[in-house]
Amino acid sequence: MVLRPITGVFFFGVVGFLLAQPPMTDGSKADADGPHVFHREGAIIVRSLQRTSTAPALSEQRYGRREEVWLTCRLPQSSDGFSFPLQPQLLPAPCTYAPAERIFVISDIEGNFEAFKRLLQAERVVDAQLRWTYGTGHLVLLGDFVDRGLNVTEVLWLIYKLEQEALQAGGRVHYILGNHEAMNLCGDHRYVRNKYAENAQLLGEQYPKWFDQDSELGRWLRTKNVVVRIGDYVFCHGGISPEVAAAGHALEALNEAGRRFLGVPFERISDPVATAVFDRERGLLWYRAAARGKLTPSELERVLDYAGARVMVVGHTLMPEVTALYGGRLLCADVLHEEGLRTGSLHTLLIDHGVPYRRYADGRRERLSSTPPLLQARSGQ
Repeated sequence: MVLRPITGVFFFGVVGFLLAQPPMTDGSKADADGPHVFHREGAIIVRSLQRTSTAPALSEQRYGRREEVWLTCRLPQSSDGFSFPLQPQLLPAPCTYAPAERIFVISDIEGNFEAFKRLLQAERVVDAQLRWTYGTGHLVLLGDFVDRGLNVTEVLWLIYKLEQEALQAGGRVHYILGNHEAMNLCGDHRYVRNKYAENAQLLGEQYPKWFDQDSELGRWLRTKNVVVRIGDYVFCHGGISPEVAAAGHALEALNEAGRRFLGVPFERISDPVATAVFDRERGLLWYRAAARGKLTPSELERVLDYAGARVMVVGHTLMPEVTALYGGRLLCADVLHEEGLRTGSLHTLLIDHGVPYRRYADGRRERLSSTPPLLQARSGQ
């Protein structure tokens, strides 16, 4: 892939400036967590931290076969919980699909289980017991479901569980990797909350081992795609840059490289296909220029032609609301979930029979227009 300076101007009026949020003060402490599943020396080891009246207490079980394992995940500060088996086997999913009547899209949850649950229940993707109820619908998760929040483990296991249930109902869950999943797996833990550092000591498992190749969650994450096309829509975390489009790598090749190099420090990646995924400026996991309006319409058109799509859907670049740009050819789904919970404006993206809507946690939905809002930016990455 040949990298060149990004050219082009904002073709829409942007009101205001990019706003950086102040750094978060982290006072989180050890708390209930798990289960964490490890495959070692022919055994399956399940470790959890349970709440007690004093400090979280460690529990451990050992199993000989996958089919013996039944896991229970409970939220530390609520009555939410769910149980599920290990998946029979962990295999990569296809990356291209026929059109779907309903596609529910959520991005950048960052360990916020409450926001995730409320959005899923608003669209009836899950019921009160967190069981899949979306039938043949597709749930697309645009990455960055880890870091910053306090319920990362529970969020990941709920996705893991819903994958199995969706398949059984004829639906699909697509967990597309973001830059924060990649950061976690390659050892960059700067956005991991203090809770997890303390929990790692209590579990006797260093935090990187929670997602290494001997862990169930680590093995599962290494099966995930970085780009998926469903009918006329192509989905990825950051976006497809003109440089990646010009290189012409097949979507299947990008996904294979994403899986093969996941966990490799970014500075050590030189493979040209993997660079199209992991490059910090123009790779699929990091790219922001399209969401910031820095492409010309013809550049975006070439990107979409390359992907075989009519519309690209991305997360990663924070917006005050789910936003349609470039006449609806680009949909941006990264919004402030914590603020949405606080203000009653929590929402995400729904594509219903090809029409995009803002889907609110209170049950409302609002058809998207192409008027751009004020852009925002997170502190950090």
